[in-house]
Amino acid sequence: MRINYKPSMLHYGETIMIVRHLHCDSMLPEYSHIKFDVTSEKNITQTEHSPHYNQPSMVFFSGGSALAGFSQALKHYNQNHSHIITTLDSGGCTAKLRQCFLMPAIGDIRNRLLALADDSRVDVAAMTRIMALRFAKQGSPATLRQSLWAFSSSDHPMYAQLNSQQKVAIQSCLEYFAKVIPDDFDLRNTSIGNVCIAAAYLTNNRSLTAAIAQFSQLLAIKGQVVPMLDNYCHLAAHLTNGQIILGQHNLTGKEVSPIRSKIARVELSSSAEYLSPLVCATPEHVKDTVKQARLICYPPGSFYSSLITNLLTQGIGKAISQSKAKKVYVPNLQDDPEQIGMSLFDCITTLLNYLTSELSENMPVTSVLNTVLIDKNAQNQLTPAQYQQLSELGIEVEILPLVSQQSSPFYDPHRLSQALLSLCR
Repeated sequence: MRINYKPSMLHYGETIMIVRHLHCDSMLPEYSHIKFDVTSEKNITQTEHSPHYNQPSMVFFSGGSALAGFSQALKHYNQNHSHIITTLDSGGCTAKLRQCFLMPAIGDIRNRLLALADDSRVDVAAMTRIMALRFAKQGSPATLRQSLWAFSSSDHPMYAQLNSQQKVAIQSCLEYFAKVIPDDFDLRNTSIGNVCIAAAYLTNNRSLTAAIAQFSQLLAIKGQVVPMLDNYCHLAAHLTNGQIILGQHNLTGKEVSPIRSKIARVELSSSAEYLSPLVCATPEHVKDTVKQARLICYPPGSFYSSLITNLLTQGIGKAISQSKAKKVYVPNLQDDPEQIGMSLFDCITTLLNYLTSELSENMPVTSVLNTVLIDKNAQNQLTPAQYQQLSELGIEVEILPLVSQQSSPFYDPHRLSQALLSLCR
């Protein structure tokens, strides 16, 4: 099933649903289905005591740091959520680890683990601080190597508030890493958290799932972190000008200049040096996670390298279509270099193209996307004709005040958490 970019061609399914275009200029109490009550510490604490089994299962496809603040807020309202994270990051210190050990990217995974950690506990808070540390940006290889050995010493003061299990885990990971890295490994600005997870990956028979499970327990995370792939592979982007770009970091506009041509499509490549198309099956545990969800969210973040990347594995679209969950797209509010030449409507249709690529022609698009959630100040990014096109597809548009005065120009993580939870009902 493919969706043409021309609006006149968007005619899938016969069901017509009214776009829920809520006029948000009035006061919040008018929204009977969503109650924004988020600021008090008392309310957050009370929510944390809700039994886990009574909380709806939520799944997020993401990567990068865009959801860090949201994840920190969400864990106070719901702990029954899974974050399916891309493992194709090719920049920063993650790139050095990938090149050295031919392993999947772990930087985004570390970021999400720390965001979901139960930092109300003294020992966990201490561990998150340690895993957020980095080696100095400057210094000789010998000096940095000495720092690595010093960190693995049992009497290092940074371990003072850790429990014995945490202390042994970090020490053993750092000590192992110091022994296995080559002499020319560049430790400058390398994340200690990445080092620990990389060591756990290597000592667990190169299983990223096992390494994540180990640190999920040590950090007492409120939620679940799931790698989309455990493979060593890369992201390839085909631009409309005919150029092919290899490597996630070459698309985001953070480490290199932003791309100047629109992205036509992306795919997996087994090589970072030349295009070598790769087909990877979606792991069974990922499909199981998706099928059991009550809400599936395609959240804000780098459109291709964080979101679409997670939809490139064989079978993921079918797994999503088989889930009875609410399927919600929350678009970016700010400019995304990867969305060059794309309107909001283009993003929606592109997302649908990837989600429906494996589905039969008679399968409605609502099986993979049935709600677009946008802030009231962004509602004009869709034209009346586009609202109608989405309505004819059966896709509802929820327009809500998702940006607060404190969070502007970004989503308020508490408002967004509550809005998504309301859609689970």
